[in-house]
Amino acid sequence: MMRVGIVGTAFGESRCRMLAAVPQAQLIAVCGRDEARTRAVAERHNCVPVLDYRALIARPDIDVVGVYTSTDMHGEIAIAALRAGKHVIVSKPTAVDVPEGEAMLAAAREAGVQLVVEFDTRYVPGAYRIYKAIAEGRLGPLIQGDYVNKCQRSQAYYDEGSGWRGIAAMGGGCLQNQGVHPIDHLLWYQGQVEGVFAFSATVGHDIPAEDAASAVIRFTNGSFATLTVTTTYRSNLPDGRYGGGTLKRAQVHGSLGSATIEGDTVADWVVPEAVVAAPIPDHPPLNVFQDLAWTLADSARPAHTLVAGERALDGVYITAALRQSAATGAYVAIDQLRGVQ
Repeated sequence: MMRVGIVGTAFGESRCRMLAAVPQAQLIAVCGRDEARTRAVAERHNCVPVLDYRALIARPDIDVVGVYTSTDMHGEIAIAALRAGKHVIVSKPTAVDVPEGEAMLAAAREAGVQLVVEFDTRYVPGAYRIYKAIAEGRLGPLIQGDYVNKCQRSQAYYDEGSGWRGIAAMGGGCLQNQGVHPIDHLLWYQGQVEGVFAFSATVGHDIPAEDAASAVIRFTNGSFATLTVTTTYRSNLPDGRYGGGTLKRAQVHGSLGSATIEGDTVADWVVPEAVVAAPIPDHPPLNVFQDLAWTLADSARPAHTLVAGERALDGVYITAALRQSAATGAYVAIDQLRGVQ
């Protein structure tokens, strides 16, 4: 049984509910700074309330610490947990910048534990169906992809609290906050990125970070893709938790076929049936907690959906490269940014 402590009582409470569906995991404690809220969340989920993340990390009955705070707190909490020998799951993005992400990875390696970043798209059946077809070679060698995340956010959304959503150094800006999803999606489908060329601007909000960006991505396998991210897109989609509905689309094709997912629905599927010598599982894990529990139980298990170890930093490097390219007007190779190998 994988024993979990959650840090964060806002978004973190959704992960308390998620854990209840995983028979291989148990929620032990939840940590927050607001005592009344933390006790209420703990009571709802039948676990122990903790008011200091250090106390949660120190508990001997916790194996995994889930960090569901604002991004600027990820590094401090995750590194403390990793150094204490706990496996760590962080919400997206892994870190605010490359040095912080590399410090987190170094701490995980030194302690011999897992650093995982959660991307819930990987557990969506439709998105996984396309991944499975790609991984089994049924689309043939990949040629191109197109990844979109477009929504509308108000100025009030950016002004709320510390204003972190509009500050790049705190994990804000559309590339890091919204763009992290399609960035992971393109990594999942098309593999490691060789380099990027990007444009970005701040056009619809009074914030220092970008609210619109477009890029061309080149992969080490020779394929390429386009990326579009913005919080200035008005649509008729139903409103979400944070404002206007989000247009999410991933489209990829190879020499033998193509597939498109819009939202959580496969909208186009031109994939030949084939006898696959080494098929991958038909269904993904329920969520990141079951994924990690299965991996801890079987270290040889192939990682089709778990984003762990050095892969947990891929999105951090790509975001940094996109911003550097947009600032300099130059193509940026990912290897230029790597410090930990």
